[in-house]
Amino acid sequence: MGDRLTLDLKDKRILRELFIDGRMPFSKIAKNVGLSKQVVRYRYQRMYENGLLMGMNSVYDINRLGLQTYMVYVKFKSIDDDKEKNILESLTNHPNTSWVIKTIGNYDVILQFFVKDLSELNNILKKFESIYELYVDSYVIDTVKEEHTVPVPFLYSPLKYDWLPPKKKPGKAKIDKIDIKILEQLASNSRMQLSVMAQKTGLSRDLLKYHLKKLQREKVILTYRPSAWSGSKSIGYSWYFITLNLRDLSDEKKQSLFAYVKNNVHVTYMYELIGQHDLGIEIRLETGDELNQVLMDLRRLLAQDLKRHELNLILKEYKYTYFPECLKSLV
Repeated sequence: MGDRLTLDLKDKRILRELFIDGRMPFSKIAKNVGLSKQVVRYRYQRMYENGLLMGMNSVYDINRLGLQTYMVYVKFKSIDDDKEKNILESLTNHPNTSWVIKTIGNYDVILQFFVKDLSELNNILKKFESIYELYVDSYVIDTVKEEHTVPVPFLYSPLKYDWLPPKKKPGKAKIDKIDIKILEQLASNSRMQLSVMAQKTGLSRDLLKYHLKKLQREKVILTYRPSAWSGSKSIGYSWYFITLNLRDLSDEKKQSLFAYVKNNVHVTYMYELIGQHDLGIEIRLETGDELNQVLMDLRRLLAQDLKRHELNLILKEYKYTYFPECLKSLV
């Protein structure tokens, strides 16, 4: 990837617009940031080539598709590089995994699964454990009660973005095969034009436009955003996953905690969890001193309400998608 990538204010303005709406046309971005369309396109492409941007993804409300989200934290034993590679490949190719990361800390691998219910997840994990019983020391499970996709403000700091969580709808949405085709196409390329999607799916542009608007209106699609998770290393950031075990928080303490997480420019995801942990935080930091400050802030804010925290350094992301293969069987 070469030397560390340096972002100037023009790059940061473009990034902020992309996190506001990843499908925003270059012409509108250009108007908003005061640059020409050609310059915006050039700078956007340069951020890809330098490894900052890894893709343009779409974020879906999995509950609206009738599925549940679980986090699984795995600890290995008696494992070598070849066997670990084999296991990670198996997990990455699994039709129900949406996120697969290798870590150092309390766990060796952290996984996210989309499944119909806990029974389906247990069946998946029992099969996994039976295949790799010599190498799986232990695992724990969390239900993801709520996922908050914070728009990666550290990338365009000191510019501000008054982030509000996307509004959601309760219950299961009514979807059909056309909707599934659209979700599949947009999962890894949220900027795909309808004309290109029409060629790939064999459906008319007007029909795709109608269904896309429906998916947005029904809050199946929550937002479109760049994927810069692994790419943040290109500008000198390390990536951590922090989990917290909490006592029963008062409403005031909970609001203070959420406000701290929301206003910390280095936080990129927050998970409300049920199970082994109560809160999960993804955060990108440049130095160990910054990490220590975040942990001290959390201890000071929560005081006796913090029972335990776990820290994992994310070494590599093997899979990240809101459309694993299992979604194809929904209709």
